[in-house]
Amino acid sequence: MPAIHMKGSVSILVVMLLSGCALLTPKEQVPTYYQCGASELSVLQKENGVLLSYGSQQEELPRAVSGSGARYSNDKEPLTQVWNKGNEADITWRGQEMPLCVEQGTLPKHFTARGNEPFWQVAVNPQHMALTTPESEAIIDLVAAEVVSEQPYEWRIESTTDKHLIVIDRLCRDSMSGRLYPYQVDLQESDRMYSGCGGDSEWLLQGATWELSEFEGHAIHSKPATIQFLKDSQLAGFNGCNRYFGNYNMGGELAQIRVTGSTKMACNGEANELSQEFRSVLERVYQVNIDDKGRLILSTRGGRQMTFKQQSE
Repeated sequence: MPAIHMKGSVSILVVMLLSGCALLTPKEQVPTYYQCGASELSVLQKENGVLLSYGSQQEELPRAVSGSGARYSNDKEPLTQVWNKGNEADITWRGQEMPLCVEQGTLPKHFTARGNEPFWQVAVNPQHMALTTPESEAIIDLVAAEVVSEQPYEWRIESTTDKHLIVIDRLCRDSMSGRLYPYQVDLQESDRMYSGCGGDSEWLLQGATWELSEFEGHAIHSKPATIQFLKDSQLAGFNGCNRYFGNYNMGGELAQIRVTGSTKMACNGEANELSQEFRSVLERVYQVNIDDKGRLILSTRGGRQMTFKQQSE
């Protein structure tokens, strides 16, 4: 049998393979976006940790020891940390503990929803929902939520019965109390549908510093008044003259805001007048709203309003 010479063919094959390798690039990492109350943060996976972004600010965090989930931390003061637990994360940004962070496009693992006329209420966890009506109470097994639309996000949660939930990522105001909620929720039962609202009202306000942008005829200076709705119903901010603190309650039919103390710095006439008016209106707020531009509007029964925008990080 004659010898087969493949030197040229092998050379061509090697060149082709090398050329193909040159075209291959590592898979591009895509950040995971989290909604942490009123603020959005993103987490980008890196070789030895994560890159946490909040507004225009960034922090690189190495992996840290954790009993469960994946934790990344600078382990110093002020603490910045990400602790992933499924589709949720506990995030601390430069010493500020953020509200529950939920991966965009998913629902919190636990939430409640309710509706009126007729009254109904559900408490949802990953496996079950506890449904309460005036006639009955039931624990119903659930199937994992399915995304059926993305603009806005809409989820369908099936059950092992004829009842299921439709949850829409859209602000919802309770038809009786006027309270604002993050989700519109429909309870479907056979051919009937009951509409309501769901999620945590306080979560809508937390995680951001709200900066006063409009307040009747008052001039807004380079250092405007602010308000922060912190966890555990605590309140903090700047009234145009002094730092203040207090507490808030979004439960029931009326929003309640109470200032319990402040610093005692002396200010000029205009700043002093603003700080007094600011506190007076703040403690008379009965309704909270977020408009289609994402601005926070606090209103009194007498028709007075303060409008806030989110402070840039």
